[in-house]
Amino acid sequence: MSFLAPTLLAGAALIALPVILHLVMRREPKRVEFPALRFVRKRQSTNQTRLQLRHWILLALRCAFIVLLALALSRPVWRGTGLSAAGSEGLAAAVVMDNSPRMSYLSDNQTRLDKAKETAAWLIEQLPADSELAVVEPGRSRRAKLGDRDSALLRVERAKIATSAPSLADAVNEAIRLVAERENHRREIYVFTDLAEAAWNDAAVTQLVAALDEHPATKLYLVDVGESKSINAGLGELELSAEHLATGESVTLRTYVTSTAEVAGTSRRVELWLDEPGKKPTKRGDASVTLSTSNEAVEFPLAGLAGGVHQGYVRLSGDDPLTIDNTRYFTVEVEAPPQLLLVGIDEAATRLMSEALAPSVLAQTAAARFGCDRISYNQLPATNMASYDAVLLLDPPPLHDDSWRKLSDFVQSGGGLAVYLGRHSVGQLEAFNTPASKLLLPAELRWVTTSSTYLSPNNYNHPVLKQLADIGAATPWPAFPVFKFWSIGIPDPAANVVATYAEGSPAIVEGFLGAGRVLLFTTTGADRASDDPWNLLPTNPDPWPFLALTEGTADYLVGADTQPLNNLAGRVMTLPLPRRSDLATFVLRPPTGDPLPQSLSPGQQEIVVTTTSEIGNYRVQSGGSQARFDRGFSINTADSVGRLQRADATQLVAALGKDRAELVEGHSNLARSIDLGSVGRELFGWLIALVALALGAEQFLADRFYARQ
Repeated sequence: MSFLAPTLLAGAALIALPVILHLVMRREPKRVEFPALRFVRKRQSTNQTRLQLRHWILLALRCAFIVLLALALSRPVWRGTGLSAAGSEGLAAAVVMDNSPRMSYLSDNQTRLDKAKETAAWLIEQLPADSELAVVEPGRSRRAKLGDRDSALLRVERAKIATSAPSLADAVNEAIRLVAERENHRREIYVFTDLAEAAWNDAAVTQLVAALDEHPATKLYLVDVGESKSINAGLGELELSAEHLATGESVTLRTYVTSTAEVAGTSRRVELWLDEPGKKPTKRGDASVTLSTSNEAVEFPLAGLAGGVHQGYVRLSGDDPLTIDNTRYFTVEVEAPPQLLLVGIDEAATRLMSEALAPSVLAQTAAARFGCDRISYNQLPATNMASYDAVLLLDPPPLHDDSWRKLSDFVQSGGGLAVYLGRHSVGQLEAFNTPASKLLLPAELRWVTTSSTYLSPNNYNHPVLKQLADIGAATPWPAFPVFKFWSIGIPDPAANVVATYAEGSPAIVEGFLGAGRVLLFTTTGADRASDDPWNLLPTNPDPWPFLALTEGTADYLVGADTQPLNNLAGRVMTLPLPRRSDLATFVLRPPTGDPLPQSLSPGQQEIVVTTTSEIGNYRVQSGGSQARFDRGFSINTADSVGRLQRADATQLVAALGKDRAELVEGHSNLARSIDLGSVGRELFGWLIALVALALGAEQFLADRFYARQ
């Protein structure tokens, strides 16, 4: 217990006044002549006892009146255990605002975030004026700081939905560590949340238990601003079969519909819309689904797209309290197939690789993923490589330094190069270890190893191996033996070993030069089975691993796997610029609002967009009306935003610790927690009631006592 006005306790000393008056003003007995003295003597003992008892009762009531009045005026406060009772220098509190997209759920014309902001502002105004307060928002890049009440109120007022769905547990953890900096303060955390399972999963609880164990003097209040039952239907993640399409290629869009139990069994429609610039959106697909608590898959094929950027959205019809998960946006690019230059000893030496990358049957229908031109090494010096995205050297012989420098310039400007070493390099070490060739190749050639082995990658994380990642180590590489390969020196420090052979030697090494990349294969990929082959990778009766490896190599060299066009909110988007680009400016067109002009630095090779908090389709253009550069990308929320199932509050509090966590619902319970935990419970009202009771009792007894006199 403490006192807000402890000096007024000195008024209790006035208790001496009734005692003195009692002693000074004691009434003397009246002398009355009465003959029957025996009756007086008989009553004397009884009257004296009764008189003394009444005097003592009146004295006690008068003393109690003075003491209680002094106590009431000193405003005693009963300190509770809501905060660390040991805090002696005031209150350090943090308000954590759950700002996930779920908090845009609408109920009674008010979003959950609005309800949280309203309650948080009321809470802050109830806390002691000298409190040190902080407002922590998940996903905020700037670290929160403890400040005064006005600053906290302003931060609460400015809180808004974070479409990137950042971690609430990380924000609570930050708040715990922030208030822990005030060691001699009472410390308290108020978390305004809808108690969704997505935010309060096992990993989050484990993280917070560890933080509370480290700082046991901190009390955690979970302020529930959600509803016991939520109504929602929404779309899950939108998956595209491909983002970069060749001319004539189609794309398949897949998503799923899920709902809460309250609307399960009802029918809704899912629509596919294509949004063309300057035109009204065009519906390209429509499907009816019956809502269910399980995922109902929906699939739309999209074909007949002309060259260029195409954007659109998949929408769930109808309205519900949470609309942010009713629409999923997408971007695809249709472009001419990347052009590859295959170089061999003669045209026949490039036929296997050409069929692997651009089968002649597909090439006739314009559906091949790559365009392939085939030349011999004699034609290489006179070939203009500016129109190619990547060059593949198949079993190269010694090249003139001019050819190596020409290839180096091509790679430095952003091109891709694959070098498949083979028999034509044997006995030519000096030609492959010249300064011009070493500038390009990521390792020196040493000797040819003739022991039989096979590919055995340590992992399948590299984009070259991405198409084999699903089966990984189960890929039947032993069925595709390698009889000969080049042993190489220690790769350059900047180089990476992408894959090895079973006996540990490097099989694929990656190097970088300027804006481009080089892949060095230590065995060839063009041998026929009848020509004393170095391997059987392309000639096995069912060479699907070789086809997947070759296609992954080409994708990586032309940059296809490094250009995602669809991403989640808050992620950084990177759009490569064309090689030898002379663009100086570009315009970013967000889903809403005005276009944002930006400048490009000399030599800049990519556009980086960091402001991706808004959901929808973005466009990046340069070159004025000619639109020499026209790219786009789409931003969506995570599919977890529609998961409104609530965590079990009892189990959650028990897991966090009942002695250090408490669930609070409504203003009244929150006020009680503040009174008992932060400010304490003032006893003024109770003491004034006792003062009135003591005064009334004294008057009543005094009237009865003196009325008989």
